[in-house]
Amino acid sequence: MKYSCSILLASLLIGLVSCSPVRVFLEKNELASVEDYRTFFVINQYYDKDAFESPVLEDNLHNSLTLGMESFGFEQNMEKPDLIVRYNTNLTDRQKEINTMPMMSPFGWGMYSPWMMPYGPNMGGFRVENYDMGELVVDFIDTRQDKVVLRISAVGEINKPQQKSRNLETSVDKILKAFSKTIAT
Repeated sequence: MKYSCSILLASLLIGLVSCSPVRVFLEKNELASVEDYRTFFVINQYYDKDAFESPVLEDNLHNSLTLGMESFGFEQNMEKPDLIVRYNTNLTDRQKEINTMPMMSPFGWGMYSPWMMPYGPNMGGFRVENYDMGELVVDFIDTRQDKVVLRISAVGEINKPQQKSRNLETSVDKILKAFSKTIAT
C-alpha cells in the first residue's frame, strides 16, 4: 500500500512538472569559469521597448533578474560589471488547429465503435484558435571579451493577458535555474 501511494505521488508530481506552459532552451554555452565573474548589470537589449509592451512587466522582469543574480552571490555594479545580463522579449501572433471530434467509443479510450459515429450538425471537426507566442531571451555577456558567453531562451504560449505575467515569472525562474546549473558545473 505504501509503495503504491509513493508511485501515485511520484507520477502526479511528474505530470504537474511536465505540464509547464514554458519551455527553456540553452542556446549557447561558452562560459569557461564562473569565478571570473563577481559583478553584473541587467539591461534591456531594446531600451525603448518594454517587456511584452507593458512597463509593469518590464519592471518585474528587471527586478526578478537582478534579485536572482544577487541570490547566486553576484553584486550589482553599474560602472564596471564583469557580466552583463541582457534580455529581450518578443510576442508573435500564432494560430493552431484544435480537434473537436468526440471520442468514437462509449468507453472513452479511443476504441473504434461504428455505432458511435457522430451524425448531425456540429458533431466534430476542427477549429482554429489564435494565441500569442511569448519569448524571453537572456544573454550573459563577458565584458572583458565583449561577447555573449551564455544564451538561454524561454518560450511559452499566451492565451490570456494575465498569463503574460505568470509565464514571465516562470520563464525567469527557469532561466535562472538553467544558469545555476551551468555555473555549478
